[in-house]
Amino acid sequence: MQKMKNQAVTIIALTTVLSALVLVSAFGTSLPNNVSVFATGLNNPRGLKFGPDGYLYVAEGGIGGSDSTEGCCEQVIPPVGPYTGSITGSRISKINANGVVTTAVDNLPSSQTSAALGNLKSGAADVAFIGNTLYFLLGGAGCSHGVPQVPAMPNGIIRVNANGTTDLIANLSAFLMAFPVAHPDPDDFEPDGTWYSMIAARDDGNHLDLYAINPNTQELDHFSPMTGEISRVVDFSITYPGGTNWIGPTAIATK
Repeated sequence: MQKMKNQAVTIIALTTVLSALVLVSAFGTSLPNNVSVFATGLNNPRGLKFGPDGYLYVAEGGIGGSDSTEGCCEQVIPPVGPYTGSITGSRISKINANGVVTTAVDNLPSSQTSAALGNLKSGAADVAFIGNTLYFLLGGAGCSHGVPQVPAMPNGIIRVNANGTTDLIANLSAFLMAFPVAHPDPDDFEPDGTWYSMIAARDDGNHLDLYAINPNTQELDHFSPMTGEISRVVDFSITYPGGTNWIGPTAIATK
């Protein structure tokens, strides 16, 4: 069941007037004397969190792809789009205390913007844990990102089961299309959204739920693993209309 409602939650939405699809080193090519490289080999790393097993889990935007879905669905307009993508270019990695990187979940969708915008990559966007169960957020999937949809691969929240299989438990692409925000930016509209950040936090009933940020359409959404319900917590476009005063949240943290 999918519905919209306002909820009071203890979540801080960190907003910025500029969002990016890539992580840029704050130090450039040189590092301070007290900083060293811990792990290498990550492809466009995004959100990361420590798991209950002590590993550091990292969502990777991946390597993009060359598949096109033009003519199949609504596309992202230039200069950002049209996107191209692949069904297997992204992954979730985990890093142990010695900096050794291994793959936790492989063969996830990845996409890239047009060459005019620099072929910026997106795919897996963030990770979160509820107990021992790993969840991850897809931000670079969906037909509008050039990812083939046979089978359907929308943006959403994925649960990783104990046997290593995965299940789509929240179709965020469908939710966004069914319940658009009040004032999206018509010149920078992404039909599947550009989901950036996700956390696990307690709801009013003291259950651990998941909260995801989509800066493109300026929204913070809530998902309950217990009920399967998706709801909108905040539509920032009401206060900051996308076409005239876009301010998009890119990260969230618990208070």
